Amino acid sequence: MSKQSEWRPDLRDTDEDAEDYGPSKTQVKAAMHELQDLGLALLELPPLQLAALDMEERLREALVELQRLTSREAIRRQSQFIGKMLRETDPEPFRRAIDAYRHGQNKLLQEAELWRTKLLADDAAVTDWMSLNPESNVQQLRSLIRNTRREQARLQDSKIDPEAATPKGRLYRELFQKLRIALEQKFEQQSPG
Repeated sequence: MSKQSEWRPDLRDTDEDAEDYGPSKTQVKAAMHELQDLGLALLELPPLQLAALDMEERLREALVELQRLTSREAIRRQSQFIGKMLRETDPEPFRRAIDAYRHGQNKLLQEAELWRTKLLADDAAVTDWMSLNPESNVQQLRSLIRNTRREQARLQDSKIDPEAATPKGRLYRELFQKLRIALEQKFEQQSPG
């Protein structure tokens, strides 16, 4: 074993010499990147929700500028600038707004998936959908459901391996998108603001 040289200080922690040096450089960089990501995530919010958030006008203008940019490098620099401004404010209200929006989006997607399953399984579900969404075009919806069922049957019949999952098809996805859009519009109309 080699002997430790005399000029090196003893690096073991002792209660007498314990000093708080603050966060490490790695921790500081991680926090800065997290705030930059938070700035980018704010752009997910619908314009009305973003406008309702209490923030400095400089930060609001920087977010508008970020939406306008297309160059990858310009976006990176602008997100760094937004991260720097977020260090001067309390980011918690922004985090809560983003979390609430994302949670609402997840619920919305789950509801659209549930409605698609109901509508494809039972014709009576169209009546239920129309009672909750009277602005929907019932004829167009019935036609899309009928064509989606045909597409599903055709894909099921053309399967080579009976154990393999049935591919869903274009109309299956289109039905989901129509339901999702209708539910989003209904949600936006009901939300305060």
